[in-house]
Amino acid sequence: MHISKTGKKLPALFLLPLLLFSMFLPQFGAAAERSETVSWQDYNGKKIGVLVGPLMEDAAKEYFPDSEYALFNSYPDCIAALLAGKIDAFLGDEPGMKSIHAEQPEIDYIHDNITENNYSFAFRKDDPDSAALCNELNEFLAESYANGTMQELDDIWFGADESRKVVDMSDLTGENGTIRVVTTSTDMPFSYIKDGGNVGYDIDLVVRFCRSRGYALKLGDVDFAGRIPAIQSGKYDFSTDMNVTPERREQVLFSDPTSHGGIVLAVRSSDLAASDAESVVVVAPGSAAKTSGSFFGGVKSSFEKTFLRESRWKLFIQGILTTLLITVLSIVFGTLLGFLTFMLCRKGNPVANTITRFCVWLVQGMPVVVLLMILYYIIFGKVAISGTAVAVIGFTLVFGAAVYSMIKSGVSAVDIGQVEAAYSLGYTDRKAFFRIVLPQALPLFMPSYKGEIVALIKATAVVGYIAVQDLTKIGDIVRSRTYEAFFPLVAVAIIYFVLAAILTFFVNKILMRMDPRNRSRAHILKGVRTDD
Repeated sequence: MHISKTGKKLPALFLLPLLLFSMFLPQFGAAAERSETVSWQDYNGKKIGVLVGPLMEDAAKEYFPDSEYALFNSYPDCIAALLAGKIDAFLGDEPGMKSIHAEQPEIDYIHDNITENNYSFAFRKDDPDSAALCNELNEFLAESYANGTMQELDDIWFGADESRKVVDMSDLTGENGTIRVVTTSTDMPFSYIKDGGNVGYDIDLVVRFCRSRGYALKLGDVDFAGRIPAIQSGKYDFSTDMNVTPERREQVLFSDPTSHGGIVLAVRSSDLAASDAESVVVVAPGSAAKTSGSFFGGVKSSFEKTFLRESRWKLFIQGILTTLLITVLSIVFGTLLGFLTFMLCRKGNPVANTITRFCVWLVQGMPVVVLLMILYYIIFGKVAISGTAVAVIGFTLVFGAAVYSMIKSGVSAVDIGQVEAAYSLGYTDRKAFFRIVLPQALPLFMPSYKGEIVALIKATAVVGYIAVQDLTKIGDIVRSRTYEAFFPLVAVAIIYFVLAAILTFFVNKILMRMDPRNRSRAHILKGVRTDD
């Protein structure tokens, strides 16, 4: 598999205006008229976008052997790359392509399916309880196919009537327990966020199943790659739709098919040709989706779709609060953990120092996302604990390790003569440390401490891997609904800048009060006998 090489980086100053121009430039293109027919075979040898996973990757290798591939994690990423000209086409599921084309007319797909696939729910393998739940779902599916429920779901979620696309979970009684279902909220039309709630074909199907069998429902949201680990760890009872492949059958137990579809090739609408029977005028990219034929009309339309439609600004508020909660708690607990650990090791206890050095090496040497997934899926795999709590624990360990190292380096830089002088004045060891050593060490490591706070708030962007809807995850969710990159990504970037500035401001205020240069002589010598 060939991977495209990236070009040289542009100065940061030029990125924003260039991005603005490139996002809305397509609106000024002219209509194009084609007379030849385009098939997916014509794209063999071109740059193809592929979603991470065996299904799409295997299809790309088999049907596009001469192509150069670029791997992506989600459809919004594929769309942004296609519209920017980074790739010529990308592979996708037929139902998802219908939703994408309805929302983003600049993207269309070649209707000749490359492959045919079934979608099923996935359960834990070799688990009697999971197998029993799978059989219960299969019975419900058989009833639903027989009484027309499945056809009704097709009509609702693959149709154009948005007023029918609602899911009511208020009447789930739960007398037979609660089912925990993991899904991905960026997978239109199967599972996504609308008006602040979970909707979609799969969500509707699961709710109808729970209503029929007397279950309550608890939904979890992780990236697609995290679904199987979430099931295998026992965090969730089953996952919503997944393509059935031999490799996945080795890992999970699949239900009977919940829907049918196939892999298709998504392309730019302007690249599609008219059929041989009739000539079709293909509208220039962007003209159908925007409210105005001008640059500012495109900006206005994108802003409305990103923030105002379905009150999506509320999702950003939710993401900000979650990010702040994780960051602030991790700073507080991490600072306490690092300081207490240093105090435990300060006197050179060999056992404490050996254990601490090992733990610091382990935490600092491991990617944060890997640490979070180990905590969530393995260490707390069987524990009913939220992803937010696991994120706080994980980032507390990361920040605590950094604080320990900073305090250690700062204290070691204070001249030993300062301690000896304190002892000669009658200070106890504890008073000497807190009144003489630590105040002098603080200015030495506080710049690094502030830098760690900024790094921490940015590092929280990976918590979406463990079912947390933080600011970055909300940006992905909104992009999955608008299929636009500019406003969601820029909004997330600006908010992170603002949050980092606010936290740094409060830390600076605290430091000013703790600065030893602002202490009076009487405060420093409090409790010490002098000749004055």
